[in-house]
Amino acid sequence: MTKAKSIFDSLTSKGLVPNVVTYNSLVNGYCKSLKIEEAMHVFHEITRKGLKPSIVTYNTLLQGLFRVGCCGEARKLFDEMRSQGLIPNECTYRIILDGLCNNHQVEDVLSLFHLMGDSKLNSDIQVHTILIDGMSKCGKLDIARDLFQDLTLKGLQPNVRTYTVMVSGLCGEGLLKEAKHLFRKMDESGCPPDGVTYNVLLQGYLKKQNYDDVEMLLEEMDGRRYSVDASTLSMLIDEMAAGSVDRSMLKLIGKLVPKEMMDTTAVPR
Repeated sequence: MTKAKSIFDSLTSKGLVPNVVTYNSLVNGYCKSLKIEEAMHVFHEITRKGLKPSIVTYNTLLQGLFRVGCCGEARKLFDEMRSQGLIPNECTYRIILDGLCNNHQVEDVLSLFHLMGDSKLNSDIQVHTILIDGMSKCGKLDIARDLFQDLTLKGLQPNVRTYTVMVSGLCGEGLLKEAKHLFRKMDESGCPPDGVTYNVLLQGYLKKQNYDDVEMLLEEMDGRRYSVDASTLSMLIDEMAAGSVDRSMLKLIGKLVPKEMMDTTAVPR
């Protein structure tokens, strides 16, 4: 970001006038680096230069503020955006819902969701996926489950991400039988699980030491040409080292490890 700011200053010193898009790039860079004070400084500079921040500017700053846990400041910025006559778009609401969920602001999340009423956002599968994921991570699995079950009533079809976060929530509570049932339902619903879904359920089985199901999933992953991720591989290695997972599965596991991970991971032999 230091280099980017130097280039930016160099351009202005040569008489070139940056526009909002240029400023947005700086704001985005600072937010990604979690340098919120610097991002806010650039934001205020936009108005001092007589320019008007765009919806992209506000969305970027909102996301940055939530990332560092500044929920109160994010809400103030959201109110300011609306007072300036800017209408929040779908991306704005997704950022806010996701940010509130990640900061465990459950009551605020549900309040905002109910305020949406019959708006277009209430029929947005991405919004529902954010809520299901957030409620699960906040320990509100009953709410997550209700949200998931209400999808069909709203005429919404869960996508692979929606299914995956629900499976993850169930695994997190040790409800592996229900997680497996939902996992199997994916193929029946025309939305087959992807590699992420397999890894989520596999980790759930490993945590609960359901080794027969572990082997079954590994074989399915091999058939579908999916790979284990770093977290799953680490858990498998630990279980093999402890003698919990049969070393006869080593060859199968080796087939599921991406080459780039194989080069850096010590797999038992």
